[in-house]
Order: sequence, then C-alpha cells, then structure tokens
Amino acid sequence: MITFAELEDIMIITYPSRIYIICPANISTGGPEALHQLSHKLRTVFKLDAKMYYIHKKSNVNPKPQVYNIYDTSEIETIDDHPNNVIIIPESLTNYIFKFKKSKKIVWWLSVDFYSICMKNRHRGLKFYISKYFKGQQEEQEYHFENLPDVFHWAQSYRSYIYLIENHIPENKISFVCDYINPLFLAKSNQIKNLVNKENIIIYNPKKNNKDLKSIQKKSSKYTWIAIKNMTPDQVVETMKKAKVYIDFGYNPGRDKMLRESSVMKCIIISGMGGSSKYQQDLNIPMGYKFKYAKNELSKIIDKIEYSMTNYNHAILDFNEYRNEVLNEELEFENQLQLFFNKIPANK
Repeated sequence: MITFAELEDIMIITYPSRIYIICPANISTGGPEALHQLSHKLRTVFKLDAKMYYIHKKSNVNPKPQVYNIYDTSEIETIDDHPNNVIIIPESLTNYIFKFKKSKKIVWWLSVDFYSICMKNRHRGLKFYISKYFKGQQEEQEYHFENLPDVFHWAQSYRSYIYLIENHIPENKISFVCDYINPLFLAKSNQIKNLVNKENIIIYNPKKNNKDLKSIQKKSSKYTWIAIKNMTPDQVVETMKKAKVYIDFGYNPGRDKMLRESSVMKCIIISGMGGSSKYQQDLNIPMGYKFKYAKNELSKIIDKIEYSMTNYNHAILDFNEYRNEVLNEELEFENQLQLFFNKIPANK
C-alpha cells in the first residue's frame, strides 16, 4: 500500500475545491456513518466546502438519519460537474463514476461485497426491465476497474486494498482511509474504570452471525447472551459496558464497527475469520481468540469463552494493542485526509 510520504506525489485536490459526498438517504449503518464522518471532518477540521448529495430520498423525510446529527453536514440537490471539484462515491454506487465526466472521483471501498451485489441489483427487477425494454432507456454504465485518470481509490480495510490490487488498480491510485467509531463510544469508554462491574454477559450481532453461533450458544448456555438489535446508540453502549465478551462469527466485508466499539468498551473479542477478520491489519487481536469455525473447533471455542469469563481481568490485557489502535482512529483519519487533500487543519 502507498505510504503517507508517497501520497504527496499524487495529491489530486487543492483548496478551495468543492467536495461532494454521495450517500444513500435514510440509512444508519456503518457505510453511511463513515460518509457523514467524512463530511464532518472536512467541514470542521479542514474548513473545506463538503456537501452531502443524498440519493433514493423519500418525500418529506429528512435524508440524514437523526443519529447522525452529531456530524456537521450540509445537503445539496445538484452536483456541479467541474474539473476543480471532487466526488466521493461509496463502492455500492460506482455507476456514478460515469455520470460526471469532468470532476475527479474517489471510490471509497467501505466494503468489497456491496460493489458486485449492488451492480447486479441495478440490472434486474421490474423497474430495470420497464426502463430497458418498454422505455428504451440505456443500461447504467458500470465501473469494471478501468484505470481512469480521474478516478482514485480509498481502501477502508486491508482486505479492500488486497481486492483492489487483485483487480489491477495501480498502487499509486490507492490510499488507506479508515473511518472511526462513533464519538459516543469514546466518551463512554472513559467511564469504565472498575472492571469488577463487568458481568457474565456475552453480546453478539444477530444480523451477521449464522447457525454456527447457535451451536456455541447451546454449549455455553450458562452465560447470559444478549443480541445487539433494535437498540439506540446509548442502549448499545450500556449493554457493552456490562458485557465481558463480544462474539462475532459473521462475515465482515470491511473493518467492522461493532468489533471496534466493543473493544473500546473493554469487551474480550472472540472472532471467526470471515472476510476482513482474518487479516491482522483489520482485526489486530491475538490469534488465540480467532477461530475458523468447524465442529472439531467447537470445544476450543467453548474453552476460550470459559477462560475469558473466569479470567477476564487477565484476558482483557490481551486486547490493549487493538483497543489503542481503535482509540487513535479519529486522529489517524484526520492525518489521512490531511495528506490526501494537502490541506493543513484550520485549528492547527
């Protein structure tokens, strides 16, 4: 991956270009939060003219989720396609690359999987067939990793970087830009002073974990299992504050936010090796807490849960390095933006 020093040779924007951030409306998941964080930092730290351009908006509904009101954003209805402007596009919307011919484009690979999934979805369904076969409209032009001079790439994870290299994107077109966890978690993490208050609770994300987790739950049913679902950010924080262990045997398309949030809340992480989790660059926890799920591994996983519960005060020390990385992500995010946009922070 290109180093920060080498980035100076490929600066693509100089102040005061306008920066447009294309974002799906009314969605509060990891990707859209990262896009709102980007706007916040560009506007507040670097004083750049960053605008949110929401797509798939609903009538009479604010496209910005209320939980993201902590981030400074400004919405715009149209994009001025100009050589001095920059458009930042999530990997799920790469078809927008060809909608704007003049502006410079950055594809932010917050995930790998949504690229192909969303591309396929754009070319199927009733709306697509009506447009193509009854209205005679042309299909969306899609991006297939062409090495275009005005297109650059940000990798949110090491896995994304590997994916781009495997698809023949030149290394000098790739920069590492990772988002950071919600500031609410950082503020609340300072309140966890007394680890004695931790309870024998295991938390997990039910949206990601599959039937494999049920086998683990059955073998460790003496502990309280709590699914992180239908919770406000405050409720997630309070649940993580009490839990000793966070288990994730799901498939992670990028650097997963809940993994990072749980580490900040001093949870021991027991993880599978799906997607980005297998890379130490993305999930830097001891390998002894990572398992490639199989029936013959089940007893080892249960033993690790038991060890983590009964030796929590000692085991949590194994996660100091990873937790410190996560705690420094926000500052690192600013450093990455400063290098890429060649802009000194306004408050320095």
